[in-house]
Amino acid sequence: MSTTKRTVSNDNDTSVTKPKTCFVIMPIADHPDYETGHFDRVYEYLIKPACIKAGYEPRRADDNKASNMIMFDILKKIMECDMAICDLSSKNANVFYELGLRQAFNKKTILITDGRENAPFDIAAFRYVRYSASLRIDTVINDTSAIIEMLEETENAPEDDVNSIVKLLKIQPAHVEKLQLSQQESVFFEMFKSVDNKLNILSNSVNHLNKKNGVSSMYRALSSFGENKITLQDVMKHDAKNIHNHVYRNWDGVIGRYLGTNESGDMVFKNGDKQFTYPNIDLSWENIFIA
Repeated sequence: MSTTKRTVSNDNDTSVTKPKTCFVIMPIADHPDYETGHFDRVYEYLIKPACIKAGYEPRRADDNKASNMIMFDILKKIMECDMAICDLSSKNANVFYELGLRQAFNKKTILITDGRENAPFDIAAFRYVRYSASLRIDTVINDTSAIIEMLEETENAPEDDVNSIVKLLKIQPAHVEKLQLSQQESVFFEMFKSVDNKLNILSNSVNHLNKKNGVSSMYRALSSFGENKITLQDVMKHDAKNIHNHVYRNWDGVIGRYLGTNESGDMVFKNGDKQFTYPNIDLSWENIFIA
C-alpha cells in the first residue's frame, strides 16, 4: 500500500498534499540484554513495514544524523507527526521522556512491547500490542498485522478517545503558542539556520573523507561534530589493527606512515623513500594526527 496523503492549507490558503507521518519512539542504541543491532531489526522488519502498509511515512529520531539541531528535530517530530508508535521494550529512559511529551499534547500514539518486562505502573492500563522479540518470520507477519490494526483503529478513533494520560486524568492537553518573530529576530534566525546548514555540510564532508581513508567508525564520531583531528593515540586505542594503514601528520606537515618503534622506543615513520624516528613521549602521540 502506498503512503496515504493528507491535504493541508498553507499561509496562502492553497492546498498542499503531504504524506501522513508516524514518529517512531524506540530504543536506538544497543542494549546489553539484547543482541547487537536488535532494535534496528525491530524497526526495519516490524515497525517500518507496518507503518508503510498502514499508509504512514515512518520517521525515527536518528533519520537525520547529520543535524546539529537533532534534539530540536526530535521535539518537532513528536509534536507534528500524525501518529506515533512507542516501543516500551527495555524500559529506555529516552523513550519514556519522548512518550511523556507526546502524551502531554494528547497526540495519537500506539504502544508496543516485546513483553520481556512488565510495563511501568503509570502506563500499565493503556492498550498496547505485544510482539515477539525473536523476530521469526511467522511471528513478524502476525505482529505486523496487529500493529497495522491498532494504527488504523487509533487513526479512526474520535479526538477525545486518545490513548494518553491526559485523557485518563481528564486534564487539558498542553499546546504550543505560535510566536511572531520581529524583523530583527527573523534575520538572526535565518543566519542561525544558515550557519547550522554549513556545519552540516562540513560535517558530511569530514565524514566522507574519513570513510574514504578507512577511518574506523569507533572513533569516526570524533569528527562528527566538526572535530577532524584524529590522533595516532586515538587510532592506537580504538583501531590498533589499522594503525599502519594511515598517513600521519604533525603540526609541521605530513610525516608518513607509522612503522612501529625501534629498540630505543622511538616511533618510526616512512614518507616515500625516507625513514626517520620520532621521539616516543606521551605528548608526541597527542600531536600526531591522521593526515
